[in-house]
Amino acid sequence: MFGAEAVIALGDIDAALYLKEAGEEQLQIVADAVLSHFRRLLEFLAMVAPKPAAGDAPEGELDLEGSGPVRATGGAPARAMVPHKQRPDEERWNALSKEMSTLQYGLASELKHFETRFANALKNDNKDQAVRDLNDATTGLMDGVFAVMTTVYECFLGYAEPERMVPGHRDSLGKALAVRRAIAELRRGVRGLNRRLQDPATPPEVAETNYRRIADAMSRFVDSDVFYYLRSDTRRDFWALRETLTAGNAKQNRLDAEGFDKYLDSLSFVSQRGVLIKHDTDLKGKISGDLERAVKFAKLLPEVACDVIEQAFVKAERLSGLSDEIDGLVLQWSSLTPEDRTDVDTVAGLGRQLLELVRPAPKAELPAGGDIF
Repeated sequence: MFGAEAVIALGDIDAALYLKEAGEEQLQIVADAVLSHFRRLLEFLAMVAPKPAAGDAPEGELDLEGSGPVRATGGAPARAMVPHKQRPDEERWNALSKEMSTLQYGLASELKHFETRFANALKNDNKDQAVRDLNDATTGLMDGVFAVMTTVYECFLGYAEPERMVPGHRDSLGKALAVRRAIAELRRGVRGLNRRLQDPATPPEVAETNYRRIADAMSRFVDSDVFYYLRSDTRRDFWALRETLTAGNAKQNRLDAEGFDKYLDSLSFVSQRGVLIKHDTDLKGKISGDLERAVKFAKLLPEVACDVIEQAFVKAERLSGLSDEIDGLVLQWSSLTPEDRTDVDTVAGLGRQLLELVRPAPKAELPAGGDIF
């Protein structure tokens, strides 16, 4: 209940951050609210976390961009043999206490770094940087609240379903994946429409139709929930572009449409976020490992190989937006009939293509001398 209330309050802060970025005074008001929530959450954690002895270090590390805290491994396999509901209350409370200590350490570090960055941004009159810092701090705090809620569920029940605890919630990874997918879909749609628009041979009425479709696609994206997962400076760019495109026509704004097409290409930096790089690297490694074996033994164990390759394509859907080639192959797979998916030649062929796209690049060999400059 308290976690849900905290999320609602954070949503109010988020709205203020996005819509009222007018001057240092407004930024400070929002910052004070974020700091207040941070400190209240830390006070809650302090009630549960054990008091560390001098020189003690936390047993795990906080991963606010992933699915929660990284668990300490000591004794975990033995405990995993006993269902959570059958464990003594004292054992579950001890586990929770240790996890809260890790969360407390991580959030306190987040708070310290935020205060330093934000103060430096205001001192140097860099309001854009201050807004970005507030955006990051709000996201980190939101993820911290859900990390606490998830940890409580996992320590007492053995599992957690964040989407049921607070419907509609997405952690940083979920938001990043949603943004990447939506931008990729928008980019591919705009690219085709803009290509005809820029062609001098396109009839004026067709060019105008394509231009209107570009403006409509832009408006639908800006009005979507995913749009508010973008950073505030990127949202401002979209708002300005939408105002320009919706107010013009194909003849007046042909170059603006071309600029929007190029701008969408430039947003590939979304995939360079740390949380996405780790997600993509881990997932491609799993897909690659599965496909290596499935393709190798496809003829010997066709039914098993087809099942493994199908699961590889299910995983590959989570890479949506990373690569047009992977997305195209996943789309090709989704168009197969149930009969096609049991044909080992068809399935293995697509599996080999996917394997080539996700297989890790070979590591460069060291030169004979052992030195690299």
